Amino acid sequence: MQWYKFGEPSGRYVGETAYHRITENMITEKTETLTEKYKELPGEFGFLYGPSTGGLLESVLFNIHTPGEVIKGIDVNPEVKLRKIIVNGLKPADALLRIERINAYHSASHSIAFCSAVEDALDIEVSETTRERRIAMIELERIRSNLEVIKRICEPAGFGVPYNQIAYLKEKISRIIGNLFDHRYMFSSNSIGFATLNFKDVSGELSDIRKDFSDIFDSLLQSKIFLNRLQNNGVIDTADLIGPAARAAGHNIDARIDSETLPYRDMNFKPAIFDEPDAFGRFYVRSMEVLDSIDLVMSIKLETQQEKSNDPKNSEGEGAARIESPQGDLFYYVKIFDGKIDHIELSSPSIPNINAFKKSMIGNIFTDFHFNWESFGIWISEAAVLFQ
Repeated sequence: MQWYKFGEPSGRYVGETAYHRITENMITEKTETLTEKYKELPGEFGFLYGPSTGGLLESVLFNIHTPGEVIKGIDVNPEVKLRKIIVNGLKPADALLRIERINAYHSASHSIAFCSAVEDALDIEVSETTRERRIAMIELERIRSNLEVIKRICEPAGFGVPYNQIAYLKEKISRIIGNLFDHRYMFSSNSIGFATLNFKDVSGELSDIRKDFSDIFDSLLQSKIFLNRLQNNGVIDTADLIGPAARAAGHNIDARIDSETLPYRDMNFKPAIFDEPDAFGRFYVRSMEVLDSIDLVMSIKLETQQEKSNDPKNSEGEGAARIESPQGDLFYYVKIFDGKIDHIELSSPSIPNINAFKKSMIGNIFTDFHFNWESFGIWISEAAVLFQ
């Protein structure tokens, strides 16, 4: 593996796996949320919310511990949606068909991370054109994903107008993706060693979306009712944060700048960093990422050019890849023997985001719940996966 190793870490952990990136000067401290002042509250009881109920996009079970209003603690159980996915013994190309459907909404992120890990294991050379196409795919996915999160933050506030305006922009992005990649979720656009697209000039459409979203974003920033539901809601600033939650807390943690998997650094990319570690900060960072990702996609020359995979130099090996999905660090490890998957590990960003959400809810009240939950952009479909 080119950039990862086993054993005791010398750098930042990659999610919950035993693998870590070889790097220096990165945060490794594990910090727990202090709950002492909530331990002695009288009359505590627990109630279940979910796994199927209004306001939840996916099946997930919450057990909320409270003495009446303030939340003393919260358990999150994603295993009500546990799926066992058979990939061992399959050729990588066949396994990819299942990998990209783990979380269809983020198919590009999963397929690119998996393909990159396989390419690392088999020592397959990937062209610069394919690497740039993959950046475009992830950034278009990030735009749509962040719009979905922002839209859902608007919903519990009763903000029907911006909710529907953002839904319209999200649909426009989905149509752009469909035109470029022949599928709204980019299924089969990635292959081991290459990526395909149809060239279409989408710069005008992206410019219009950028302007429209910027106007919506500015109007939301002017709403005291909206801001009051987000500010000081779900405050969390610990060393193990990832994705928008980390960057909202002022941490410069982003796989786009410290992973070798995709050449973001060649594009002078700089992530949006904020200094409010609450639901508002996460909303703000995601909103800025919508604008930044549009600019990034528009800077890439999406030319139609026939690509084909280079022949693998090996039929077996170990490989790993780490990318910045819309939720944060997404890491895949694969071991290939005789041209087939022998072992695979997934480190989903939604798992550490669930842990951060649990810590951030301590001391909040239930009416803060939905705003805070949505601000983390958690997807249960990628958190409850067991490979076989």
